[in-house]
Amino acid sequence: MTRHDLSAEESGIIKKQPALLWKDGVNTQISDIVACEDEIILHLNGQEFLHIVASCDMLEEFGAGFFIAAGIAKKIRSVRVEGRNVFVEVEVYPDTGSREGFTPAEKKGRISSSLIIQPEDVFAVREAMNVDVWRQTGGLHCAALWHDHKVIAVSSDIGRHNAVDKLIGFMTLQGITPGECVLGCTGRQPRGMVMKAVNAWIPIIVGRTAVTYPGAMLAKEEGVTLIGFARENRFTVYSHPNRIGGFPADEPKDETCRCNEMQLPGWRYDNGTVVISVDPVVAEDTVTLYLNGEKYLDNVATPESLNELGAGFFLAAGIAKKIRSVDVRGTDIFVEAEKNADISGQIESAGGFCPRESSGCVTGEVQITPAEIFAVRDRLNTEQWDKTGALHCAVLYHKGDVVFSANDIGRHNAVDKVIGYMTRNHLPAGECVLGCTGRMPQGMVAKAANAGIPVIVSRAAATSAGAALAEQSGITLICFARPPRFTVYSHPERIAGLGYEKGV
Repeated sequence: MTRHDLSAEESGIIKKQPALLWKDGVNTQISDIVACEDEIILHLNGQEFLHIVASCDMLEEFGAGFFIAAGIAKKIRSVRVEGRNVFVEVEVYPDTGSREGFTPAEKKGRISSSLIIQPEDVFAVREAMNVDVWRQTGGLHCAALWHDHKVIAVSSDIGRHNAVDKLIGFMTLQGITPGECVLGCTGRQPRGMVMKAVNAWIPIIVGRTAVTYPGAMLAKEEGVTLIGFARENRFTVYSHPNRIGGFPADEPKDETCRCNEMQLPGWRYDNGTVVISVDPVVAEDTVTLYLNGEKYLDNVATPESLNELGAGFFLAAGIAKKIRSVDVRGTDIFVEAEKNADISGQIESAGGFCPRESSGCVTGEVQITPAEIFAVRDRLNTEQWDKTGALHCAVLYHKGDVVFSANDIGRHNAVDKVIGYMTRNHLPAGECVLGCTGRMPQGMVAKAANAGIPVIVSRAAATSAGAALAEQSGITLICFARPPRFTVYSHPERIAGLGYEKGV
């Protein structure tokens, strides 16, 4: 199996981070292993194209794969890496213009491949993604590339998009035929992720987690075999099952919306048996944000709580000082605000817009107990997550109660919705706690800093840059909140009973 030659620590994608572990009432100072992230600058044919947050290994492959997967490059001529700058020379597809937002372009054409794999190949791809860095950090996504009956490459990155781009780049630079490949990924498979495989002409995707309804529909339309929920002895095929040995050739029968809940049919393999299944899945849509009458950004989101999304997006990004009004018309969100700053296009590790870092320090004196931390964490276990496995959740905790919760396909959007609720209801930020299901890289912590929220509780991991920004910004960052334990990366003085309170 081909991988980068350096270890994860040597290549700079993980590091040790001082932290405080609370478990069953006992504090322990630990040296935690966390994921690293860096700002990478992509250049296309001599012009600066995009700033993106990523793990800083396999950058040649990343540069090549990004432009192939985005439907921009027809052919890669060369890739050169200088520090954090990646210079890519390509043959561009005709009529490829500037991109608004960061969703891959939709390229006409349908994948035709005679590739057939067996269930054991699906499990081999799934097993290859169980790499040490994922188990050590809980903060890195992994991808695997299968070719000629074996997994030939594995990548890791802070973002699932980037991990997939690296392997598409590996395939391209090595001259491997896409129609003979299988692409595996630990992350969910919304439309934008499926489009990467379409643009790279890869016929089979193996996902370890959920798919979305638009992702599955795109796979059906473009000839991709989409496999989700690949577990130890089972998986579900949502489109083009004819490429899996022993599966029916027919597509499962279509289902429609029931009570605003999407139902997606598939063929489920379970310990050698293939049966029909109907799974709840989530919708996603492109919403367009306008600021003071001008179009600002296209964003893929779950189309609910859009007033809160509009208000929260611009506050969390550090763009707006004050929201004057929000007007939602369909999927268009018009926000009038007092501007704070303009931000050039930058994409965060999970595809979200990367906020401006707050230059101030959050000074809220809110205190929270371990019991309250677990209460916030418990409210993140939503019914929608349990049913679909694809919706992130964020909550706002204020004066002893969760006063608002939001679900979204993206963790960035869920947090923006909560921040938007807080400001629209005039709740003092210094009295609030932000809870989130997602990881806490620098861009997510910056949202809380820009909003003035002093405490973050996450069910997932922190990154080194996220922990550093929390310390710098005066934020109490609590991650891996899983009773009876949690890990504190910064400012433990706001947690009652740990012995770090002021005056103790």
